[in-house]
Amino acid sequence: MHRRAFAVLEKTLRVDHLDNLHSASTPGAALHDQKKKSEMEIMHRNAAAGGSAHRSRRPDALLGVVGLAVTLLAARKYEEAEIMYRQALRTMEKALGPDHPDTLDTMNTLGETLLELEKYDQAEAICQRALAGRGKSLGGDHPATLTSADNVGRTLYHQRKYEEAELMFRSTQAGRKKVLGLYHPDTILSVLRLGVTLLDQKKYGEAEIMYRHALEVMEKALGPDHPEVLDSINTLGETLLDLKKYSEAEVMCRRALVGREKTLGPDHRDTLISVNNLGLALRNQDKHHEAEISYRRAAMGAEKTLGLDHPDTLMCIYNLAGTLHKQRRYDEAEVMYRRVLGRREGVLGLGHRHTIRSLIKLGTVLYENGKYKEAEIMYRLAVTRAERYGAGPSFDSKTF
Repeated sequence: MHRRAFAVLEKTLRVDHLDNLHSASTPGAALHDQKKKSEMEIMHRNAAAGGSAHRSRRPDALLGVVGLAVTLLAARKYEEAEIMYRQALRTMEKALGPDHPDTLDTMNTLGETLLELEKYDQAEAICQRALAGRGKSLGGDHPATLTSADNVGRTLYHQRKYEEAELMFRSTQAGRKKVLGLYHPDTILSVLRLGVTLLDQKKYGEAEIMYRHALEVMEKALGPDHPEVLDSINTLGETLLDLKKYSEAEVMCRRALVGREKTLGPDHRDTLISVNNLGLALRNQDKHHEAEISYRRAAMGAEKTLGLDHPDTLMCIYNLAGTLHKQRRYDEAEVMYRRVLGRREGVLGLGHRHTIRSLIKLGTVLYENGKYKEAEIMYRLAVTRAERYGAGPSFDSKTF
């Protein structure tokens, strides 16, 4: 769940980054619309081919290499962009020195390219170098230095070095608040990244504070129905669920649901996440009839949008079975659990934890409904599979 939230932030950063790429001073660099991207690439390839940048320090050859790297990055051709940025960086370090602003800009963008390629250990090394160089030449509070610090935090997060990432994001957030102001998008982004990192360390109380703070700022800056505001409302709701603050979670989940229905439509995946989360908040307050309504809607929407065999659809049906079980509607719950079990065995496998959990829940319903022999069969099967296949992945009824 939390890593999915971080992925949303990465998507946001990617859009911002590509809109602000440093450009080479050539005619091709001005061609930004989609129809002319291929023309840009051709022009920059020709410029780069005019001289080999790793053998020559000619400015035109270097501009060609940088221009081509920028164009490839904008076209999401990350592997080729990495090659070009490494070539440009080697040349710049020799021609301009390792601490020259253009060298550090190229180093930083190479680090971001490696992040896109999920080469996180390499990205960390490059981003650390860019951070050290920018800190030395620009100062610790310069926006470019703070961008490099944020990138280091991202590399650490993706390597699950959460404590180190937390320290980096705290430092970046404080610096951006001081330099850019409370309402600047980069400051808000730092708060959100810190919040997700705290969630992954199960520091739910601190994460709640971060998300409430970010939400207050974002609503003023972006409006209550902005997609990023709604994402933050949803994540705050999930955090409150983790904290067992179910009545407060219900309020947030309803807000996220109303906003997402309005902006995304009733069958959008994010809308269905909010429907499912609302069901969880209601069920944990023993509002089982209302929870049933939410889970039925989530299950129907997920089946329509994602398909019956999608794990998220099966999770919604499983949750629906659970609330029927709580209402002692054993026959209906049995039908739903059997449906989920059959599908999970085929989709996830016999030994997957979700499959084994379905066996146990089905056994419980059968037992409580007086079907003791059938319940025994389910329990024995669950024990056998658990011993044979091991624990498997973790279980989270909030994850879509």
